[in-house]
This record gives sequence, structure tokens and C-alpha cells, in this order.
Amino acid sequence: MSDILLQAENVGIRFGGLQALEALNLTVRDKELCCIIGPNGAGKSTFLNVLTGTLRPTSGSVRFLGHDIAGLPLHRIARLGIARKFQIPSVFPSLSVEDNVKVARWGAPSPVRPVGELLELVALSNRAATPAGELAHGQKQWLEIGMALAIEPRLLLLDEPTAGMTPQETLTTADMLLRLKGEFSIVAVEHDIRFVRALNCETLVLHQGRRLRSGPFHDVETDEMVRDVYLGRR
Repeated sequence: MSDILLQAENVGIRFGGLQALEALNLTVRDKELCCIIGPNGAGKSTFLNVLTGTLRPTSGSVRFLGHDIAGLPLHRIARLGIARKFQIPSVFPSLSVEDNVKVARWGAPSPVRPVGELLELVALSNRAATPAGELAHGQKQWLEIGMALAIEPRLLLLDEPTAGMTPQETLTTADMLLRLKGEFSIVAVEHDIRFVRALNCETLVLHQGRRLRSGPFHDVETDEMVRDVYLGRR
């Protein structure tokens, strides 16, 4: 039996005369952790929008557990077992941290993890009763990860999960994902190289909507083309 969870093949998307993505491929295996990186405007979030059905590709296909999911409504994507955390945190500010997680799991399959365990996973167990609006920015990011985990996903998609975080919060987030590695599949779209280096996982580099390089992060980081367009020469 194949262990492929998500497969995008030859994905392209055009907005009028602009070719935003061209011939992109991505294979995510069951319980795999991988990253998508690239400079601003590389097409990272656009590709993530295709993977979650928000945008229908102009060409190519996206399959999850063998089913074509291109263009499916978000609620159907979620029911299949795909959860997404957006770049800008979207929480219920007047509700407590604990209640935010409870709301997020309404309608989800029978939960496996207690809410308290989810909060511990995202470093918020000591803020359970705090209104979400009073959290620091990085903590709101963690809360939204916890809310995504609340639906017990098979695949967790993270759009720049460390945006606006302090260096220490960034490393804490990396440690958080490494502890979750092996429980389900995780795809993180990220710009912060410190974070991706800490994860040290399979990495796809995008540039101008195309694949520039892919492979283990160490190989990607030392690639001359990647340094030229993204990391910068030392």
C-alpha cells in the first residue's frame, strides 16, 4: 500500500497574463515533515492555496489519499483531514485560549487528544483561561496551531508559522513541530531560514513560481543557485 498522502503534479496557475506557478510537483508521504521556502513573491502562499483548494490550478492535479481535491470547498478539505494555519493569526479574542480550541474542534471526528494536552503541545497550558486577545503575537500563532491540531488532521499545512516571532519563539515553534513529527504529515511554508534549518527536513525551494531545488535542507542550503536567489552569498 502506498504511503503517499498528498501529491501535486505539474501544477500551474495563471492570473491573466501572469504565470504565477509553473509545473510544480510535491509529494508528501504519511507522517512526513517538509518545508517550502523561497524569497518574497516566489509563489509559496499561492502554491499552498492550491494545495488547500482555495485556488483551482490552471493545469496539473492535486490528490489527497488518491482523491482529486483541486478546487474543493474548504469545509470538504477539512473533513478529509487537512488543516491549515494561515499566516495572520485568526483567533476569537474574547474567548479564552481553552475555548478557542474547543470551538475549533466542533464538528471534528471524535477527538483523541484532550484540550489540555493540545495546549501543552503548543506551550499554552499556563494560559488556558486567558482571553486570546491578551496573548502576545507569537502565542497567538501557537494558539492557531493548536486550533488546527484540534480537528485531528492527517495533514497540517502551515503558512509562515513564525512570522513576527522573536528568535526564541521561532526556535520554540521548531521544537514544537519536531515533537509532532511522526504523528501526522506537516508542510510548512516559511521564509525564516533559522526555522527551516532547525527542522532540517526535506525542502522545496521556489523561485518565480518554479522549482529551483529540492532535497534535504543541508543540500539545499549549500546549493549555489539557492544562495544566489535566496540565502545570499556569504
